[in-house]
This record gives sequence, C-alpha cells and structure tokens, in this order.
Amino acid sequence: MSDTVLYLLIIVAIPSIVLFGAVYYFTNKWTEVQREKNKLMALNEAKKSPEQKKGGNELSRHFFPLQVDAYQRMVLFLERIAPNNMIMRLNNPGLPARAFQEKLLSNIRQEYEHNLAQQIFITPQAWEMVTASKEEVLKIINMAATKLEPTALANDLSKGVFEITAQLKDQPTAVAIQKLKAELNNLVQA
Repeated sequence: MSDTVLYLLIIVAIPSIVLFGAVYYFTNKWTEVQREKNKLMALNEAKKSPEQKKGGNELSRHFFPLQVDAYQRMVLFLERIAPNNMIMRLNNPGLPARAFQEKLLSNIRQEYEHNLAQQIFITPQAWEMVTASKEEVLKIINMAATKLEPTALANDLSKGVFEITAQLKDQPTAVAIQKLKAELNNLVQA
C-alpha cells in the first residue's frame, strides 16, 4: 500500500517540480529581458538631442521599440529551443524516443514559425544567426536519436542530447544570444 502511495506521489511531484522550475526559469528570463529592454530604451532616450526629443524622426521613434521587441523575442525563442531548457520543459519519460524526438522537432518548428515576422525588425545577419542556431539544435536532437535503439524511451534521447551538448565548447543558442545582445547594444549606441 505504501509503495503505491509513494509511486503516485513521485508521479505527481516530479512533473510538478519540473513545471514549477520551468515557469520560474522563464519568468526570471522574461523579467531580465524586460529590464534590459527598459535600460536600452532609457539609454536611447538619453542620447537624443533636444530637437529629437521635441519631435525628431517620427519613424525612428516608433520603429526602435519594435526592434527592441524583436530582439527580445529572438532571445526568448533561443532560450526556449536551447536543448537543455526544451527537454526540461517537454520531458515525458515514458514516451518512446522517436515520439519525443518528433515532439522536440515540432516544438522548434512551431516556435520558429511563430517568430518569422521578427526578421523584419532585426538585421539580416541577426536573422541568419537565429536560423543557424535553430538548425544546430535540430542537428543535435537528430544526432542523439540516430544512436538509439528502436525501443529507446524519451529519457534515453534526453541523455543523448545532454551528452552531445556537454561536449560542445559553446551552446549554439548561447552564442546567438550573445551576438544578438551585442548587435542590439551597437544599435542603441549608434
């Protein structure tokens, strides 16, 4: 009887803890991004000449917040598709590995398609970095999946992805995030 209760507690507690951790992590990331966005907007406002503050370039004044939002969305996209973050968020230990692979790949594609319009507001180089990073994440997942037995489970795929990412000097999403931040800082200082 107590084994059943313990088993049920584990089945409920572990996903709850993982979900809480993911929500906590992404809430903190969102807060951090909002703080950075506010700093950038304040810096941009402080750099304006008195003439710009009175009226200035109307298009530029409206376009800059959209650019900041686009960079913010791209950073959030990259954080969401980072292999470790995505596996923690979507993990389903009992799922067959192939089904979990498809779930991960589908999630990346949906996130990417949801953010396609952001390329209007960021530079072509930034968009290429985002796309290249996405492709690298897809490769990592597919590489890990090719090493698995047909009867493997989601945990086996997760382990394979973690092993591959641990071997990388820099995570593809982390590199792209750093470049996006640098590009946005250059944009603000221009």
